[in-house]
Amino acid sequence: MIEFLIACVLPYVAFAIFIVGTIYRVYEWSKCAVPLKIPTTCAQQKSLNNLKRTIWDRIDCPSNKFETFVRMLFEVFLFRSLFRNTKYYIEKQKQNDTRWLWLFAILFHYCLLIILIRHLRFFTNPVPGFVQFLDFLDSAMGEAFVPPVYMTSLIALAALAFLWGRRIFLAKERSISLPSDHLILGLMAGILISGITMRYFIKVDVAAVKEVALGLVTFHPPSPEVLHSIGWIFYVHLFLVCITIAYLPFSKVMHFAGIWFSTTRNMPNNNRYERHINPWDPNPEVPILVREGRAVKLDWNKYYEMYKDQLDEIEERGCVIKPEEL
Repeated sequence: MIEFLIACVLPYVAFAIFIVGTIYRVYEWSKCAVPLKIPTTCAQQKSLNNLKRTIWDRIDCPSNKFETFVRMLFEVFLFRSLFRNTKYYIEKQKQNDTRWLWLFAILFHYCLLIILIRHLRFFTNPVPGFVQFLDFLDSAMGEAFVPPVYMTSLIALAALAFLWGRRIFLAKERSISLPSDHLILGLMAGILISGITMRYFIKVDVAAVKEVALGLVTFHPPSPEVLHSIGWIFYVHLFLVCITIAYLPFSKVMHFAGIWFSTTRNMPNNNRYERHINPWDPNPEVPILVREGRAVKLDWNKYYEMYKDQLDEIEERGCVIKPEEL
């Protein structure tokens, strides 16, 4: 019974939570107003024609939507901001390069992506050619071992150990780390360790695993005999994967979608020649006054009605206030 729940029920529940949670988070982000023009830049802004800009100036300080899109591609696929990251020590008055953090982060993310693509061989029949080719490249350096060692699994585990270790052993990183940060890192470590254990130490029936995977995508659950023949380590691995998938929309890992809504990155730096209007105030020409918890559009007649006594008193003293001066 527990095998059926983990292999045939839990994946659908986890995937449904992931889809609904992701849509909800993206919808909430899309509703957020952007009252300020706040792109972070580090290059020459578009200005006078005699101030020439290089291609890197256009990427680091975009002035239109296309350049901003290119900048976002660099951000998403090459971790541009993390590559430019530096650490300043006040007590030493010294700035140190921290590209080692960028290196381990990009190794972990891309190794994880390759691992996910490799797993498509369990969910497809026949296996696509690009999956077979990627599987061959990943195991090419480990052909001396039986079975061949996948380099991405070991690199991802080493990079994860580094990223988690800095949150544990470095004082500043430890002080800003929340339990949720350690939870998602622990789940990732459990998935990698159980997967490596399943491949090299505790063998499972790979044919039965593929039958379960194909049954999930075709909505045909396997027989109890197949489920019972796989081995307990597979269910530990699958349980951790399902818990991680269900938890993703509620964790910081949602930065893979949230980065597209980051106002410091997705806005062109064109505030010198294009006006940015606060979406909270759709008509900036009409001032808005908040009274008793509700917004009131203010024109001269309403303003005079609200402050009639005070304005009349000012006028009696010889001070004339014109509506256009307010």
